[in-house]
Amino acid sequence: MKGLTPFFRKIVLFLLCGFLYFAIEIIYRGYSHVSMFLLAGLLGVFFIDTPNNIFGFQLDYLLQVFISTFFCVLGEGITGYMVNVKMGLNVWDYSRLFGSFFYGQCNVFFVIIWMILIAFVGIPFCDAYNYYVCKDEEIPYYQILGKKIFQFPPR
Repeated sequence: MKGLTPFFRKIVLFLLCGFLYFAIEIIYRGYSHVSMFLLAGLLGVFFIDTPNNIFGFQLDYLLQVFISTFFCVLGEGITGYMVNVKMGLNVWDYSRLFGSFFYGQCNVFFVIIWMILIAFVGIPFCDAYNYYVCKDEEIPYYQILGKKIFQFPPR
């Protein structure tokens, strides 16, 4: 896909992230909602893929995970507030669970799940897409406290 416009690359990444999260929800809960597809696509493009595109792979991996998690939880809270509280669609409601916040749309347990998904699926998935499919030149790698912990195999 080298030579494709950055916009088209982001559209494909949006669709892939949306489908991936939609599938995870169906496997876990047995159902999902179109709002989750849209949210996951947007979060994948703008908040999971973007930090190391802006700061490079030398950005500490834990910091990248925390940045992405923060914005994903914020996105979940805003989307949940609009879709569930304001529109009344009742796609999800964590208000009865311990550790809920953002009008019952976010929960500490699910923040941890988001963090794990971002660290072990989201960021590597986006980087693999950029490197192997879109043929970006730099080989993705991750480092923690200045020590390289993982590097993608060369294509």
